[in-house]
Amino acid sequence: MKIVSLLLIFLFSYPNIERKNSLECVDFKNGIFELISTKTNRKYIIKRFGSSQTEKSYDLRSNKLNGISYFKVIWVNDCEYNLLIDKTEGSYDKVDLLINSKGGINTKILSIENTCATIRFGIDSLTIEGKLCKIK
Repeated sequence: MKIVSLLLIFLFSYPNIERKNSLECVDFKNGIFELISTKTNRKYIIKRFGSSQTEKSYDLRSNKLNGISYFKVIWVNDCEYNLLIDKTEGSYDKVDLLINSKGGINTKILSIENTCATIRFGIDSLTIEGKLCKIK
């Protein structure tokens, strides 16, 4: 009887073990991520904790740091958030102010495979798709 009980416990817990190998939207709320954009020829290292996000962008050819951006993160739901330029950190320009006036950069997690999410981000109808991978 103990063997049957152990077997049932294993069978019922197996799907939970399998599911933990792939991330969910909530797993993208905090951590360190990498986003590579072949369209802009840049790699972004993103640190997101709580309601703040820091992005370092690097040139893909030279791996040279292009700049650092600071954002406030406003979650719409578990799979969607808006990024507003954080004017209390770093410098900003007219384009950044325009981004904030439009409600920020809207980002939606479309799908997740293992540790990477396919995302769509942009302002208004101007959007780009990319792959955001959790590295820590």
